[in-house]
Amino acid sequence: MKASPTYLLDSLSNNDVTFFIPPYQRNYEWSTDNCKVLFSDVSKVSEANLSDVKTEHFFGSIVYVAEEAGFGVPAKYVLTDGQQRITTTMLLLMALRDSIDDRNYKKEIQRRYLENDRADESVEYKIKLKQVETDWEAYKLLVLGHDVPESLKNSSVYQNYLFFLKLLEPLVDEDKKNLLEKGLMKFSIISIQLEPDRNPWENPQEIFESMNSLGKPLSLADLVRNYLLMGKNTRQQSELYNDFWLTLEKRLPGKLSEFIRDWMQADQHRSFKVARESNYKELYGAFKEIARGRSVEELFESFVRFSHPYSIVCGLVQTELRALDQVIFDLNVIGVAPAYSYLAEVLAAWEARTLSEGDVIEVLTGFRTYLLRRRVLGVAVAENKFYPILGKRLNELSSSENKMESLFRQLSSQEYALRLPNDDEMTSRLRGLNFYNLGRSRSYPRLLLSMAEEQLTKSRPAWDDSRLQLEHIMPRKLNADWRQMLGEDSESVHQEFVNNIGNITLIRHNQELGNKSFSDKKETYSGQSGLQVTQNRILDREIWDAESIRRRQDYLIELITQKILGVPASFKHASNWNQSDRDSTSFDQRAKLNPLIGETIEFVSNPAMVAQVVSDSRVLFEGEEWALGPLTKVLKERSGAKISKTSAFHGASNWSWDGVKLVDLDI
Repeated sequence: MKASPTYLLDSLSNNDVTFFIPPYQRNYEWSTDNCKVLFSDVSKVSEANLSDVKTEHFFGSIVYVAEEAGFGVPAKYVLTDGQQRITTTMLLLMALRDSIDDRNYKKEIQRRYLENDRADESVEYKIKLKQVETDWEAYKLLVLGHDVPESLKNSSVYQNYLFFLKLLEPLVDEDKKNLLEKGLMKFSIISIQLEPDRNPWENPQEIFESMNSLGKPLSLADLVRNYLLMGKNTRQQSELYNDFWLTLEKRLPGKLSEFIRDWMQADQHRSFKVARESNYKELYGAFKEIARGRSVEELFESFVRFSHPYSIVCGLVQTELRALDQVIFDLNVIGVAPAYSYLAEVLAAWEARTLSEGDVIEVLTGFRTYLLRRRVLGVAVAENKFYPILGKRLNELSSSENKMESLFRQLSSQEYALRLPNDDEMTSRLRGLNFYNLGRSRSYPRLLLSMAEEQLTKSRPAWDDSRLQLEHIMPRKLNADWRQMLGEDSESVHQEFVNNIGNITLIRHNQELGNKSFSDKKETYSGQSGLQVTQNRILDREIWDAESIRRRQDYLIELITQKILGVPASFKHASNWNQSDRDSTSFDQRAKLNPLIGETIEFVSNPAMVAQVVSDSRVLFEGEEWALGPLTKVLKERSGAKISKTSAFHGASNWSWDGVKLVDLDI
């Protein structure tokens, strides 16, 4: 290792070298905030030196590996650290060149810092700093003083150049020259040349990983790209980058770290932590274990193969098969990022022709049903760890005759928390659910009602239609006319049913209908604003009351459970989770209550007291929902028993069904 103090611009003006940013380095990412700090530092140093206060600014270390390029050609300095700082300095120099009126000064900046007099015009060495491929075109055009096309003007390279240009615009030439001569020329650095051939411990890869330069920390994608490319020479690096990594960047913009983690899940069929800045290094360590013994080319080819189905699952690419693209869109509305690895494996099987077009649509539709049933129930626990494991059974799914049966069998073979909700759970939940507020941004009611419309008419309303909105038939705020229609119990009816599924519909209308009268609303529903799902079980009613809402509620629940989110007959009322591997001594009250949803259970101490099971954790008693333990405590207190405030009761031991205590039930 050779370390020597020098000045930044002295290094850049050396015509015996050209700096190269290797493909394993990340793209140029400095923000205008970083540029503002640099410009401020240059200005401060310039002002101090103009005031006869001799000042320098330490700009950090520049680390590189030198490669001989041949006789008569400048040496190649391959940067390990310093890419972002040197690139930004070059952009500031270009902005100074283009803003100064003095022609000779312009030429001197170009000759001394931006181009290399020693290199022939036809070779890449002519430009002093060779960028990574994605930044190269915009950077090259700026260095050469050519116009940058609109397609490249969003790049950080161009935006930061423009930022510097605007900062320099109000200054006179003398001030601009002082920024260079009294400011930037006083930026000192430590120039560190690594010699890995001579000293194996000077491993550029390890040094690159351990350094924390200014700017953003290295992402998982940065670390993986570095690991795979660092051991190659620059020619091999360029070939691998251009043939493989550039494809990934173009196909999955902004998603490469998430992609690497999901590739790992699909490759190993086990879960890894979600790719976040806090655990990039941990995931990178796991990746290196996976990569051990596999060639770089093999890994890159695997990445590129997996990236195409992955881009489809993410919604970045469409298949042009309407039914398939629709179900993938629906999955992304539901929010299915944790399952991307598994879904990409399913699509990869389709691309490999082990699943037909019809098969893949059937499987993804079944998976959508599984997810939406669970979202209606409000459960999503344990899913992240389940999906990668599910990929292990894809061959079993591909070879089965009935793909839908096979998929639901797999989905129902897991622990209780991962169960496929049956029709009884769905019906009970949908009856008591605040349907209007289901899901983030109310996406689930919009989706379910849109799917209902498609079931009825074979046509789905456009999701991005700005007029498409959820509508309360009985309004959220009652006026006198609505209170009169609802009768004496108007407030209780409103409280119970305002967000009920039977009272929520979907219309295409430019403004809310609010608390307009029911007859006015019907007129709107029957026109162009109305969809079939908004006309059925509504237009045939003269008044809109509790009976009307229950009638439409039952209609929609039947439509959802039997058609939209229908499951094969054997799963409709079954306990769709694995019970065979449970410890015989273990007890899960939820699993006991689940098959009893809709049934009536009795209080053991007083069988005249009954409650209706409404979910796997709640019962309805005297019009109020309870968990069994607290309800048991209240009923014990009613009977006159002395109960301490800290007492807790095992509900399943105090309630029975069909004469058998819940704790003893074997169902």
